[in-house]
Amino acid sequence: MPKSVDLRKSDILFLEVQRLVGRCLLLVLGLFVRFMVKNYYRISVEDQARLQNEYRVLIAGAKGPLILCPNHLTMVDSVIHAIFLNSIQGYFFNYASLPWSVPEHTKFYRKWHWRLVCYLGKCIPVLRNGPPEESRRTLAKMRYVLRRGDILSIFPEGRRSRTGKVDTKDFSYATGQLLKLEESPEVICLYVRGKKFGGFADFPNRNEEFHFSMEKIKLHSEFKGMKRARDYSSQIIQKLHTMEDEYFANTVSRQ
Repeated sequence: MPKSVDLRKSDILFLEVQRLVGRCLLLVLGLFVRFMVKNYYRISVEDQARLQNEYRVLIAGAKGPLILCPNHLTMVDSVIHAIFLNSIQGYFFNYASLPWSVPEHTKFYRKWHWRLVCYLGKCIPVLRNGPPEESRRTLAKMRYVLRRGDILSIFPEGRRSRTGKVDTKDFSYATGQLLKLEESPEVICLYVRGKKFGGFADFPNRNEEFHFSMEKIKLHSEFKGMKRARDYSSQIIQKLHTMEDEYFANTVSRQ
């Protein structure tokens, strides 16, 4: 078991029990969510077999803590990512490949059924603008699951993009804050875009088909402390912006 990362024993026990219960009920929750996404909302992704194979290759080659950094368009982005990046069978045999998510507490923990899904779906709630001590504990939980060997998904923009495009000027430094203690951390940048209906929305439209593209990058910085956090965050955002430009350039060239 990994060493505590400035966490109380009760926090570690809670995370371990949450992980165990989630894995035991993975088949039930996974089949239900997959049915809702694929059959009820009829959401799909281009070339899913290629996508899942690429994801397996990228995570298998990781040499340390690995963070998934997607752009952020809808309230259920993490659910969409989880459904298409791997199969339920794949998650069962490699449960660490199902990323932990960090939903905002006031939005996703108000109703019991959302709270249940978040618990079983490997979520660590984040209280935006909460007291400093709570923020430090949340950060410590993220570091713990990473050093345990699990993948963590965190939106480097910090909020949903209102324009549907990656914001390169006003973004959060939370991802860099999480990574600043690492010398050369690895990050999987994930760019996702609805091919039919586009970008920002509370929920994806029915019959949406998504484009997914991924690239693993290794971050480098000569800075220390918060300067390193800002530098890491900027590198991730710039990579997502480049992937976005490539997507739109390819879309135009196909027309």
